[in-house]
Parts: sequence; C-alpha cells; structure tokens
Amino acid sequence: MVKASNKVRASVLAATFGLFLATTSFTTSANAATVKNGVACKKSGLKTNAGSKKYVCGKNPYITPTKLTWMLSTCKLANDNYIDVKENFDFLSDLAKNNNYTSLQAMGDSLGGDSKQDIDELVQLVTATEIAMKNTLCKKGK
Repeated sequence: MVKASNKVRASVLAATFGLFLATTSFTTSANAATVKNGVACKKSGLKTNAGSKKYVCGKNPYITPTKLTWMLSTCKLANDNYIDVKENFDFLSDLAKNNNYTSLQAMGDSLGGDSKQDIDELVQLVTATEIAMKNTLCKKGK
C-alpha cells in the first residue's frame, strides 16, 4: 500500500513539474520582445534583423520621438534625408518671405523656368517623404 502511494505521489510530482516547465517555457517565449517599429529597445544604434527586415534602435520620428524604439533602418535613412531636404525647404521658404512672396510656390511662379520646376519638385519631395515616413517606413508595427 505504501509503495502504491509513493508511485502515485511520484507521478503527480513528475506531472506537476512537467506542467510547470511547459508553462514556464511557453510564457517566456510569449513574453519575448518582438522586434518591429515602436517596440522599446535599450541602446541607440543597435541593429538586428527580423525576417527580411532590418531594424535599428533609435528615436522614431513618428512613433516615439523621445524614447528609444526599434525602427526599420529605411525609416532612419529616410528621416536623415528628410531633415536635409527640409532644411533646404525652410531656407527657401524664409527667402521667399523675406522677398515679400506669399509662399515658396509663389516665388517659383514668379521666377519661372527651371527655378519654378526645381521649387515644385522640392515641395513634392518634402510632401511625399513625409507621407511615406508616416504611412509606411516609420509606421508602428511594421
């Protein structure tokens, strides 16, 4: 009788321990951080791959510009390029205002020719880059 009781106790203990291990393993993998846009990271500049996508740790300009999060490397590149283009855009906009034009486009219309075309392309580039970053490249969960 005692031997049967020990076997039952050992079986229950083994089953409980097995269930504990299975639950712990499942919980750990379920809680592991998934790398995608907007998920917190620890050190700026870290790089990783998730599937075919490349991510970099940094401040995502559209999700959390004050906290470190994973973002697609194309988001970072697009943001760096956008900053350069936006500086040129702002400079030309200030130049237009200082010369009494109502807008950068008004200055382009007045100058005509290649200058108008260059200004129109700059305005389109700034707008298209903002849209691409907001809706695709830097969007949360990508």
